[in-house]
Amino acid sequence: MKYLSVFNSDEEILKALSDIHLKGNWYDLDCTFSKGNFYKNIKEPKLKSDLTPLREDVIKSDSSLLQFVDNGSLKSIVFDPPFLFRKRKSINNDKISNRFTYFKSYEELIEMYKKSLVCFKKKLNKNGWVFFKCQDMTDNKFYDTHTDTIKMARDIGFTLKDIAIKVNKNKLQRDAKQQNCVAKVHSYWLVFKS
Repeated sequence: MKYLSVFNSDEEILKALSDIHLKGNWYDLDCTFSKGNFYKNIKEPKLKSDLTPLREDVIKSDSSLLQFVDNGSLKSIVFDPPFLFRKRKSINNDKISNRFTYFKSYEELIEMYKKSLVCFKKKLNKNGWVFFKCQDMTDNKFYDTHTDTIKMARDIGFTLKDIAIKVNKNKLQRDAKQQNCVAKVHSYWLVFKS
């Protein structure tokens, strides 16, 4: 089967990336599992954790610590952290900020991503994989989060091996009075190898 770089669902992406990079093996850990929406029609990972577990079978753990996992013991990690930040209360009818957790600043977001990647480097075996979902953000200006994440991961010692793009046709949009950038209706799955 041949896969293209653009997908309509996270499930399709997880199946494709497993086939391509894990050679059909499944994911060891999703450390931002939340409700498990990625896995409604596919198998769940062996281990599931979240900062605020919503199910009994999900381990409470910060993605930058993962204290329940031995160093060098994982082959793969799925990571879908929050991507929103805002220094102020939303002045627009911003549905997505009301629905999801967000950081107070871009610097706070990047620092959490960095701490998590450093932790992943310790927890993964020599040829381990990180499947990192991220999205760029606009808040009066454009933040190219995916490029900052790639640079940071490389500085930590990861190699970027692939990028998949998820297009969201039902994107929640804010009712902005002034549009400063095109609305982002896609997210990235960055594939890093340890």
